[in-house]
Amino acid sequence: MIKDVRSYKLCYEGINDERDALAVKALAEHPMEIVVTEIETEDGYIGYGESLAYGCSDAVKVTIDKILKPLILKEDEELIEYLWDKMYKATLRFGRRGIAIAGISGVDTALWDIMGKKTRKPIYKLLGGFKRKVRAYITGGYYSEKKDLERLRDEIAYYVKMGFKGVKVKIGGKTMREDLERLKVVKEVVGDDVNVAVDANNVYTFEEALKMGKELEKMGIWFFEEPIQTDYLDLSAKLAKALEVPIAGYETAYTRWEFYEIMRKEAVDIVQTDVMWTGGISEMMKIGNMAKVMGYPLIPHYSAGGISLIANLHVASALGTEWIEMHLRRNDLRDKIFKESIEIEDGHLVVPERPGLGYTLRDEVFEEYKCKS
Repeated sequence: MIKDVRSYKLCYEGINDERDALAVKALAEHPMEIVVTEIETEDGYIGYGESLAYGCSDAVKVTIDKILKPLILKEDEELIEYLWDKMYKATLRFGRRGIAIAGISGVDTALWDIMGKKTRKPIYKLLGGFKRKVRAYITGGYYSEKKDLERLRDEIAYYVKMGFKGVKVKIGGKTMREDLERLKVVKEVVGDDVNVAVDANNVYTFEEALKMGKELEKMGIWFFEEPIQTDYLDLSAKLAKALEVPIAGYETAYTRWEFYEIMRKEAVDIVQTDVMWTGGISEMMKIGNMAKVMGYPLIPHYSAGGISLIANLHVASALGTEWIEMHLRRNDLRDKIFKESIEIEDGHLVVPERPGLGYTLRDEVFEEYKCKS
């Protein structure tokens, strides 16, 4: 039985000097911010999950503490599907997306962590997974006042030297001419052996995305991520039909129902989703299997803390995905949250064999990275 549910707001300020296009356009950036859910069972097992908290950690924490916790206390922690449905239906009138689903995501992942620990198996095996390593591509090329073309060149060269065969560069925060010049530099660095993708973080209009997409085709870009606002699925479908460069997205979508519409409308060529905001491991597995049925490749998204990265990795193994996203920006909530080091081998993330998520949180984490407000 579930004995207690605790949540913690964690922040890391050191990531603030780099921005994506949406942050540049909004003239603001949040610190690296997550909400960690800790679930304790009556027989002493503890599991952890991570929730999306970009500037909304207070609301996510309140949702977990005041709405979701009372729903699952004293329930059987092994009934993960039942508990997911209970939380989703209880928040139906004000949820279905956003903060409510972010809260459910953290709870669901923590329940899977407990299940793995109880059965002494890694989550990927509970899900029927088989891949021991998943090839990672690195998201970089963020905008920064300190990053000129030469520093961009050095950054991308570092990823290549580490053995990564895919990189993704942020676009949309400068003029089209400037971004194309940045991409030219990146292509010169990586040569023909490394895939280069781009991510506009939803900032283009349809016309801007179409014009940029035509230029990206000429450069042989791997995929064009989130070119326009996620809500414009018909326009995204029109864009996907008009361009040869594959459209990828939309990690800013939630749950199987929204992703069904994305795939049904043929709004993307590549599906991207993330356990920390789509509904947790349970929901991401449903989305991934639906993508298989409908013939879409899936690449797990990643942008926040270490818990979500590892949870995405377990799902990637279970689904047999070819790629997973990672970034190497300074981020203690990824690199210093665990007692163990995240394993990277020849450009691949290694799936842990230890029970549950396979990583142990350091005791000092909740105090050390406690948000100041």
